[in-house]
Amino acid sequence: MPRISKVNSWDEFSPLKTMILGSVFDTNFFDDIKNQKIQYTLKKVFKETQEDLEAFKTTMESHGIKVHQAEPKEMGYKDSIMDYIDDKGRIGWTGGTEITRTNLVPAPPLQVRDETIVMGNEVFVTEGAFTVEMLRSYYREWFGDENCNFGVLDGRITGRRTNQSINSWLKRFGKEKGFGDKTNVTQLTVEELERINMKHRVPGFCAPNITRLGKQCLVDVWQTPDIKDILEKEYPMFDYKEISLGGHNDSIFTVLKPGVVVAAEWTKENNLQSVFPGWEIEYFKDPNWNSVEKWLSLKNINKGKWWVPGEEDNTEFTHFVETYMGELTGEVEETVFDVNCLVLDDKYIVVNSDNSDLYKFLRKHNLEPIFCPFRNRFFFDGGWHCLTLDIERSGVQKDYGL
Repeated sequence: MPRISKVNSWDEFSPLKTMILGSVFDTNFFDDIKNQKIQYTLKKVFKETQEDLEAFKTTMESHGIKVHQAEPKEMGYKDSIMDYIDDKGRIGWTGGTEITRTNLVPAPPLQVRDETIVMGNEVFVTEGAFTVEMLRSYYREWFGDENCNFGVLDGRITGRRTNQSINSWLKRFGKEKGFGDKTNVTQLTVEELERINMKHRVPGFCAPNITRLGKQCLVDVWQTPDIKDILEKEYPMFDYKEISLGGHNDSIFTVLKPGVVVAAEWTKENNLQSVFPGWEIEYFKDPNWNSVEKWLSLKNINKGKWWVPGEEDNTEFTHFVETYMGELTGEVEETVFDVNCLVLDDKYIVVNSDNSDLYKFLRKHNLEPIFCPFRNRFFFDGGWHCLTLDIERSGVQKDYGL
């Protein structure tokens, strides 16, 4: 694997020179699934995804951008989905590290931005997910160990939990950790609440909670309230501003260039304009899911987490995904894909959907959209910003006046 010569990224919009692109399982990973309705649909989804990733990579290279990508098999993932079943039909353990929290199939390294961000001249792994454990050796080889911060993976960096995070933790681990049937912070004593925050700290946080804007850096505190304190200690060269929009900023807003932002319409109520005073924000509506009849019937089963159009009545497939593949899906109903843009430079923006209103806004600001289809974004809950990680952008850290 060739060493990447330079790690340098201070914002989301300076000219992009080098990136990492995610990857998915080969279709033969599903060969051993006996039910043909399940096997066919999974193979279709993953074949289309491989095709879309390859087309995207070709497009990036045509713009002079270097693309680095590691395939699951070469990273050490197993060859067949059946290799992840233990004798009780559950996920097994590898080297003492639990591969997934609740499901059979580990997530492939597709959404590489979920757990990693470049903070200036250092690659910062923010969450101890299985995918980045598998990528750790690649990061060391590509960037050099001296340019990587593995403090979260090694347990040096931990954080307190928000009430939302504690509720999620209680539902998952409450009984086995001695909290009985308590599933909400309102049911905890002050001592129990502090016990969770001291003994069961958050092992990192989602990297998209951070948005770098040169000298300034926005941090969403939905997951851990002391994320700002952590970042100020690790990367004091940024000025941090707390926001609270629910995390994964890139599914909520994107800075296209200084002074220009696209955002989900509901952020008006949260006064996003106060975060970007004097900047122009174009708001886009969430998809009107309630007008999609097939989606509504599926939502009753999967709680709005994912969707493969045309497979709503494939009950075997739905049951399989819900039972074994929760690590791969997200909360698609909460994502606004039109704002999940990837900025290449001051001329070109990669977009996920063919939206005429978005195109009009971009061209108003002399930005040309590049439409790269990602057909299964409603299954994986990700757009091109999620599926990539900018490693090198030209330029230096600047103050954009926020």
